[in-house]
Amino acid sequence: MKKIVFVSLSILSAMYISACSDSPEYIAKIDGEPVLSVALDSYLDYKNINKLNPDMKAKGQQIYLDNLVLMKAIQKQDSFNEQAFEAELFELKKDLLLNKYLLTYLDQAVNDTAVRNYYAENQSKYEETKAKVSHILLRVEPNISEQERQVIFSKALEAYSRLKAGENFADVAVTYSNDKVSAAKGGQLGWMTKGTISPEFSQTVFSELQQGQFSSPVLTSFGYHIILLEQAPSTAKIPFEKVNGDIRRILRAMAKEAELKRLRETVEVTKS
Repeated sequence: MKKIVFVSLSILSAMYISACSDSPEYIAKIDGEPVLSVALDSYLDYKNINKLNPDMKAKGQQIYLDNLVLMKAIQKQDSFNEQAFEAELFELKKDLLLNKYLLTYLDQAVNDTAVRNYYAENQSKYEETKAKVSHILLRVEPNISEQERQVIFSKALEAYSRLKAGENFADVAVTYSNDKVSAAKGGQLGWMTKGTISPEFSQTVFSELQQGQFSSPVLTSFGYHIILLEQAPSTAKIPFEKVNGDIRRILRAMAKEAELKRLRETVEVTKS
């Protein structure tokens, strides 16, 4: 405590001396090391402190010096590990430099025009195929026995036979389907997007059925489905507004990788 008080008094004395100087380069000395005026100015700017206001500037200067005193005092303690501190400081400095630089760079490199151009030049990536379907689900729980699975499959075949005999799909769905939400609507699932459903279900809907047809039982991870293709698949362009964010993330990732590569090439490294 005595050391800190002594240092603080030294600072106040140095501040008085520097105030009397015509053009002080430093505002104080801490353990003999000058605290440069330009360093204080940078700190005040960073904290958005009005340097034209004498009271605010003086208060900001005192806080800055107090913090420097504390930092110096801690670094003088026996428990302070200089090497570990420098390693951690290196990581913090690296992250801060990268983040601040890339934030500005990527905002300039990936603007609205670049995003729209990418969307226009990659139309095939931004199309989706949808089909309107209904189903009857006979759920198969994980880890059931083969005998239990066969019982469920037999029930699915029973529902399929009733459809083949001409019964209404909605009525059969209400009777047999374990998906009670869709069963209440006659089995309707609505519009399904290709690529967002299980491969077996998708293969049946988008490659095998014709409009108005229903499938034999199809096994997926959920169980046995009997699928009705109500409306044939159609392909439509995904609106720009829906993929704007995804495209921006793609372009920023590409721009970041390219810029980091360019930056590395501007510095020469000679290994010993």
